[in-house]
Amino acid sequence: MARQVFGSFEDLIELASKFVDQQNGKWDHTAWLEFLSNIQKKGFYLSNDMQSYLGSMLESMKKLYTTISSTAELQSTLLGISENTITFIKKTQGTWDHTGWESFIKDLQKRGLSLTEEATTYLGGVLEAAKELYTFPIKGSGDGDK
Repeated sequence: MARQVFGSFEDLIELASKFVDQQNGKWDHTAWLEFLSNIQKKGFYLSNDMQSYLGSMLESMKKLYTTISSTAELQSTLLGISENTITFIKKTQGTWDHTGWESFIKDLQKRGLSLTEEATTYLGGVLEAAKELYTFPIKGSGDGDK
């Protein structure tokens, strides 16, 4: 049976959010490979599919980062979005309708986050990519758990 070493959905979202913030929304292939290496060192098994889902989420986060970069408290904004994303996806178990999406946006607004239409679109991309990560089995590496 596959074990989860540090490797949880929440950890992946937080690590991705921190990476985007630390890179100021810009990175090259070398930084991407270092990010993947760091993820694996933390116990995540990254199949090609998992790398693809993670890449999609980072790209969506990058677009969101760029649109909210003028926000005074950028780091806390990204952290708040990440926390709300984790809570929402776990609560809905990765399945929601338009009403659920509107509830997600309202929860962010209650936290004081004002999103432009463009930022809301990118946030949708983050949420969809995070859903893929949530539904994908996250396995610890090693120990013959393939």
